[in-house]
Amino acid sequence: MLSLAIACVVTVMVLQFQSFIEPFVVLLAAPLSFVGAMLLLLLTGTPLNVSSFMGLILLVGLIVKNGIILLDFTRHRMRTEGVPLDRALVEAGGVRLRPILMTTLCTLFGLLPLSLGLGAGSEMQRPLALAVIGGLTLSTPITLFLVPTLLVAIRGRDYRLPRNFTA
Repeated sequence: MLSLAIACVVTVMVLQFQSFIEPFVVLLAAPLSFVGAMLLLLLTGTPLNVSSFMGLILLVGLIVKNGIILLDFTRHRMRTEGVPLDRALVEAGGVRLRPILMTTLCTLFGLLPLSLGLGAGSEMQRPLALAVIGGLTLSTPITLFLVPTLLVAIRGRDYRLPRNFTA
């Protein structure tokens, strides 16, 4: 099921970016964020079960959302202003930091009561919440720092898109 979710996500990103490089770089953050999810599950003594596995699938979508927020603005700056990749990434990081943090923190705080086992039936979904919280906590800095670094390492800092490139 996780592989199907990843395949669907890759397809959408390839269509959006018209390239395999950006989806590849964004999805490299997923296994690293799974480490954060597994670590929190281990620290809390919560077993890996169907609910926590659903959290990992949800985590893939959240990681991709953060990557798209950052890289879409990067491509927009490169397309409209003709700026090189490194400058566009720095500008995108500054402009898109707040939306990324807002959506991430809303998700984390929204899942906090579930992860603490508060409320009726929350014990059943606790592993999902813990997996998402652990993974998002690690994936957010990865998305903000490692994804741009890898993209520059692969594409080169002077990489440019043609102006008014339709993608």
